Amino acid sequence: MNKYLNVLVKARISIKNRINRLYIKVYKIPFKQFGNNNYIDFPVKIHGQENISIGNNCSINSFVHIWGSGGVNIGNDVLIASHVSITSLTHEYTEDSIRYAPIVSKPVILEDDVWIGTGAIILPGIKIGKSAVVGAGSVVTKDVPDYAIVVGNPAKILKMRK
Repeated sequence: MNKYLNVLVKARISIKNRINRLYIKVYKIPFKQFGNNNYIDFPVKIHGQENISIGNNCSINSFVHIWGSGGVNIGNDVLIASHVSITSLTHEYTEDSIRYAPIVSKPVILEDDVWIGTGAIILPGIKIGKSAVVGAGSVVTKDVPDYAIVVGNPAKILKMRK
């Protein structure tokens, strides 16, 4: 029985990998830049691909939502876990009506070797430094320095990796 189960699992993985490669070929066209050896585990929702740059060897897991119209730059070797939200857009809130207030766009930068944990939220204008880790469920409201591990809402430095 295990032999047949292994065959089914391998077949499912093979089909899933082929589908992911097809999605990446389709998605690759409108990106500002799309490096090599990237993995996107669909479904994901990406808006404003023409303003999004993705380096090499990146992994974006399922149910990630990226609003990229204000600019998103993802470096090399970046891991983005499932259910992460990255937005480069927000509303101006000083007007009388938020609904009709101007949209504010601020670029988001994820430098090389960054790991974003499950369910994290990255707000507009944030820079996550090289080799930093954002803990699961964290809400990043301020820049994260290189090699920092941040957790919480709002995200605060827990410790440094080096």
